[in-house]
Amino acid sequence: MTPMRKTGRLAAIVLITALLGACGGLIELPNDGPAPGLYNLTAPETIDAKGTASLLLIEDPTTVNGLDTTLIARRSSPNELQFFGGARWAGRPTVMVQNVMVESFERAGQTVTQARGGAVAPAGFELQVQIRDFQAEYFQGATTPQVKVRLALTLVRLGPIGVAGQHVVEAKVRATSPDIDAIIAAFDQAVHDALAESVQWTTGEIASAK
Repeated sequence: MTPMRKTGRLAAIVLITALLGACGGLIELPNDGPAPGLYNLTAPETIDAKGTASLLLIEDPTTVNGLDTTLIARRSSPNELQFFGGARWAGRPTVMVQNVMVESFERAGQTVTQARGGAVAPAGFELQVQIRDFQAEYFQGATTPQVKVRLALTLVRLGPIGVAGQHVVEAKVRATSPDIDAIIAAFDQAVHDALAESVQWTTGEIASAK
């Protein structure tokens, strides 16, 4: 490297250092700022249902466009999908719902396995789940939202293969205040209500299909 190039490079380094020092260490990076609050779902403590001895395979849930994200969904009208700022789900709703659904079936005494974990024995039934609604609704100018969770269930008998039943579960819970913690609590309660009905319906269908 020639002396002129060395001098030019040194001058550039000195200039950049001076600019950084003038900013007093307050340069804002793209990810600067407080981390968003992370929220999770819980399973109901008790389930009023009786499990069966048949192994139930719970498929990975699917969902409609826009809902399978760690962003927490809200709607001001049926056709508009928005998201809360400063708050996130700890995981995608499809993963969180599957996890708490498995736990709910286990608490009811139902033998279950998950698709992504691989069945340890041939399953007798398969439960397919589609999340159709999973949002806080501020319809008609409401300042305190109503949380809506809607699941479409399809129970498939695997030997011989055939649809054993279909059912749509819908739960609505009004948040106690506009605060995000109260809204998350409403989400959790709506999920509890939806899971309780899902387990009751599924175990009843399995028992009657034998």
